[in-house]
Amino acid sequence: RGGVPVSRGLHGAPSRLVAAESAVARRFGGWERFLAEAPMCDLFRMEADGERVVVRPLLVSTTQRARILKAARLALAKRLHEEFSMWWRKDRIALPEYTQRRVSWWEHKPPLPFELQIQSRSKDVVKIFDEKFLYKRQLIKARNQKRNELRAEFVAKKKEEVKERERAKIERRDKALAVIGRQRCSGLIGRSP
Repeated sequence: RGGVPVSRGLHGAPSRLVAAESAVARRFGGWERFLAEAPMCDLFRMEADGERVVVRPLLVSTTQRARILKAARLALAKRLHEEFSMWWRKDRIALPEYTQRRVSWWEHKPPLPFELQIQSRSKDVVKIFDEKFLYKRQLIKARNQKRNELRAEFVAKKKEEVKERERAKIERRDKALAVIGRQRCSGLIGRSP
């Protein structure tokens, strides 16, 4: 199917989307904004066809479609949760630093400093201040420090990629809304205000 013209809509069509018409109209203000939201813009494309705006489906695999629909479900659930959450119930109240440290000791006791740990080794088996052991510990410490630096660089790079993807989604949504705005359409797929 090439696409659904705006003038035709889905009124009277045997579909589960018809039951969602009023909900979509109340929540998003119309089908245009709903289809231009981040997860749904990966399934549909809105184009200007002369005087009317046409919604065209995008070709995606079944697994990709399932992922997109799951992302849409999670995005809608998050939006609903944010609407019904009171501002003063967003998160827990942070404990003072001293209290939080004492509470966390129930699950994770802080390790002893290295100088105290090596003194608890058995004197019968090993020398406490063995030069070979101390040198090996120094190498391990340097290796772990280098590993943490590389991990921090990787995490920063991943955050930049995620930010770029979010920016691209917002740009696509704005472009889709611009097409709708130029056509001065009042409804898209059904009875949108």
